[in-house]
Amino acid sequence: MKRQSLLANTIALTLGILLIIATAAVSALGQAGTATVRGTVTDPQDKVVPGATVTLINPSTNASRTTTSNNDGVFTFEQVAVGDYRVEVAAKGFKKAVVTDVHALVAKVTPVDVRVEIGNVTETVTVASSMGEVLVNRDDGTLGNNFVNQQITQLPLEARNVVSLLTLQPGVTPQGYVTGARSDQSNITLDGIDINEAQTNAIGSPVLRLNSEAIEEFRVTTANPNANQGRSSGAQISLITKSGTNEWHGSLFEAHRNTVFTANDFFNNRNGRYVATDSAVILGTAKVGDLRNPRPKLLRNTFGGALGGPIVKDKFFFFYSFEGRRDAAETTVVRVVPLASLGRGELRYVNAGGGITTLNASQLQTIFTTGGNVTGVNPLAFAALAQAASKYPANDFTVGDSTLATQLNTAGFRFNAKTPVALNSHTARFDYKLNDRHSFFLRSNVIYDKTGVAPRFPDTTAVRNWSHPWGFVAGHTWTVSNSLVNNFRYGMTREAFTNPGDSTQNAISFRFIFQPVNFSRTRSRTTPVQNITDDLSWVRGSHTWQFGANVRIIRNHSVDFSSSFDNAITNPSFYASGAGAAQSNAVNAFFPAGSPLRIGPGFTSAVQNAVTALIGRFLNTRESFHSISMEV
Repeated sequence: MKRQSLLANTIALTLGILLIIATAAVSALGQAGTATVRGTVTDPQDKVVPGATVTLINPSTNASRTTTSNNDGVFTFEQVAVGDYRVEVAAKGFKKAVVTDVHALVAKVTPVDVRVEIGNVTETVTVASSMGEVLVNRDDGTLGNNFVNQQITQLPLEARNVVSLLTLQPGVTPQGYVTGARSDQSNITLDGIDINEAQTNAIGSPVLRLNSEAIEEFRVTTANPNANQGRSSGAQISLITKSGTNEWHGSLFEAHRNTVFTANDFFNNRNGRYVATDSAVILGTAKVGDLRNPRPKLLRNTFGGALGGPIVKDKFFFFYSFEGRRDAAETTVVRVVPLASLGRGELRYVNAGGGITTLNASQLQTIFTTGGNVTGVNPLAFAALAQAASKYPANDFTVGDSTLATQLNTAGFRFNAKTPVALNSHTARFDYKLNDRHSFFLRSNVIYDKTGVAPRFPDTTAVRNWSHPWGFVAGHTWTVSNSLVNNFRYGMTREAFTNPGDSTQNAISFRFIFQPVNFSRTRSRTTPVQNITDDLSWVRGSHTWQFGANVRIIRNHSVDFSSSFDNAITNPSFYASGAGAAQSNAVNAFFPAGSPLRIGPGFTSAVQNAVTALIGRFLNTRESFHSISMEV
């Protein structure tokens, strides 16, 4: 019976290996997010010591792996969990050697060369590893740096955003371009499972937000990635979450940022010469000499904590982290609005003589109903522009066609819009060691965010974008033998968000002159991505063979109302003679050739924009059948 059982296990193992090899032939290699510890055992004369028993022990969990040095004295531990270890070496005729403070780095080989001394094996020689992170990688051709937890938690980060650290590598730009590759060509994994935004793949916006307290370490491989790191021509970014240990560890933190330490916006200060406070602007009582626009409010609190420890000592461990952020914030917004003169049907421009020419509604009606031009001006357009000018009196002259000294047709309306932020991120991980051969882990992330969006004007609808992604991964590491290790993982990363629109009305606006609301439309998307990865490492003599597979199943469910409403715009670009030249030509034709009252240099576009609004004809329209755009 024992022989039959052994034979059955052998057959099952053989079939499993053949299946993995066959799968690897048609799939990308896995991307386990693990570490490798490799070294050479030598004697005092620098001769290699074959047949030495080498044990890798994690002191915080008492997990261990054992192997034997080969004929070249080389030992290798593949697919080990990232963390701190000690290496124990025992060989006949030599004292037992113990190397402590060995840190296995993610996605990188950690070299540990051990020298044993002649003596009795019952004697022990203990040394602390002085290797640290080897800056020159001599084990493979990859380029990139590792960031450990101490760096992640102690480096100054805006809102403790770990993603900001991903670009602090040679060859990486702040926008995420890596050694010439596009920013959407990188691959980000957390515990060996893809957390990329499946639709955009942007390096700066993975699906799962990364809690700084929950990340053990990460590595950004900027060039020459190994085959086992998967796909993509850009960076290969491997992140690892913390695990619990036999000792209890916890942390609490809060960071506060106050408006007191924030400088005002330059243009808010500049408006102090001629702009009133927000309330006076909205009421239309702004006067020269009133107070400048106030500083945008920013009260930011980033807080959270973490706790990890044993559930069953040496067997079962947990780790949990929460990170939240609350912003009572304002954003400075400036919108183009018509001046009161435009609402009265007047066209103002700087003429060829350097002065200001004002054409009233009657003159414009004459201009645009003679010479075959029968469009005329539209009193309904006057009324809409007059209402906008009264509701939002200009208080900023950095936009539009006006300056403070030369007020023509349009200027800016500046205000501070409330843009609150509420972010919540949970990370939990459980590790279970069945025995020295089998270990399991489960990690989950749940995120719930709301982010305010600046409205078009202070009295228009303000919306808050909603985001609720989550993800999990379950993993099993099987040490089949001292030379054969298999790592299997299944994970799901689910993007989910809704961006509410600020309007359910048809979009009607005056291009370059006035738009009443943002006309943003409700859009939502759910993108679940399943990942199945398997990596098999086989150490054979002086060689390490690796086989792996990565299967991704992607679904994209989206609803978009952007095509569900009609659209109409007064657009100078759609008039004859190119970019609205017909309007400016008609205005010039109203005056004799060479008249100083004709349009001055540089003001042609301003005239075309204003005249198009006063004519009030919708030249650019789109009719929709009120359908919902869906993608699967």
